[in-house]
Amino acid sequence: MRIPETTRFVLSALLLSALALATISRALAAEDFEPPADEHPAASLAAAQVSGPNFHIEDPVHSDGLMHRYVIDSHFGVFDAYGIDALNTRLREVAALTTLENTSDGQVVVESVVRGLRDQANSVVHVATHPVGTLLGIPRGIGHLLGGYRAQAQEVTTGIGHALTPSGSSQSQGSEGEKLEKVGTEATNAAESEAAHYVGLTDAERRWYTKLGVDPYTDNVVLRRAVTKMARIDAAASFGMRFAPVGIPFSGEVERALDTIDHEDPAVLRKRRHDALLRAGLTEAEVKRFEHTALLSPTRQTVLVNALAALDGVDGRVELLRHAMTVQSEDETEVFLQSTLLLLRYHAHHPIKRILAGVRIPAAELPDGHVAVFGAFDAVQWTREVSDYGHALNAALPAGSARELWITGSVSPRAQAALAARGWEVHAHADTELGEKLASR
Repeated sequence: MRIPETTRFVLSALLLSALALATISRALAAEDFEPPADEHPAASLAAAQVSGPNFHIEDPVHSDGLMHRYVIDSHFGVFDAYGIDALNTRLREVAALTTLENTSDGQVVVESVVRGLRDQANSVVHVATHPVGTLLGIPRGIGHLLGGYRAQAQEVTTGIGHALTPSGSSQSQGSEGEKLEKVGTEATNAAESEAAHYVGLTDAERRWYTKLGVDPYTDNVVLRRAVTKMARIDAAASFGMRFAPVGIPFSGEVERALDTIDHEDPAVLRKRRHDALLRAGLTEAEVKRFEHTALLSPTRQTVLVNALAALDGVDGRVELLRHAMTVQSEDETEVFLQSTLLLLRYHAHHPIKRILAGVRIPAAELPDGHVAVFGAFDAVQWTREVSDYGHALNAALPAGSARELWITGSVSPRAQAALAARGWEVHAHADTELGEKLASR
């Protein structure tokens, strides 16, 4: 019996697809993946970070192939830290709590806060909070950050729309544009409610945070409640002290943002940020959404607006803010912010041409046509998940471009070889490399 031409074409296409899938499957099966390695805290930390007054890092330290997951067992509770930058923040906060405890009335205040939180949780205190976790859910690691980016309200507000609207209501009526607009409006309203805890710090509380040398918009519940109580008892107590937590300074960019927050009237600072965002090219609706993205505290917003100023003249710089509004967890937000700061440090040495809009992780086109991606990753290992992230990242970037990957931490030999085979020029310990190049200028 003669097979029709159309049928033969379909069968041929199916056969080719099956062969392609089989080839990919064999390639994946043959790929030499690494198991994420557990390690002793001292393998990635200095002695002062491994243990100190009122804390120690639990052993072993786990990894997800990109980041270390530290657990700080402290006198004030158990704290999670996803990556070295988050760990340094938590250690500053533990040191701040230690200082508070040693002030007049401080021991009673701190102990009452810890006891109250322990009673609420009915277990050991766990303070790695996620402001919008109940609405969005927390993705595993930072996989979402390394996927492609689609600028649609529905993606950004996944979960929020379902949480706020019953099945079949706003999701099923009206045009696609109307549905996205409705979901976006509901998400903004929810974000405004979630971000409300950033407003209302008293002057006394702000002075305490300044003296303690920590971010006044921390998500550390123990520290927030302790500072609030101490400020109410005696706003001027122990203000003669000068406190430098465990020798771990903030990065220069964050330090400048905190200095601005310490010395500026909050309303004036908000107005200046608002105007800067409009001048940069965000619409009024985007500015409102940026200001009410619960994961973007005033400190993080100030850092990002300052980054925008540092990238003056770079095409597409506003895309960094649009990408920042898509983050879905504290972990993602911190890694995105630190990756953006790495891009700024690179730009100080090699001016970039434009920011790419196709990926959430900071990426740029260089004047020579190369594409550079910046990741504040602790230790890259070639796991199956990391390989999948690489495929997603490749698909989101412009085809045919030479590619550079700049990473703050280490890259295993296996990961280095696999990335090179995929066309990446990898720069591990990027801060050290950039610092050496700047020093030699």
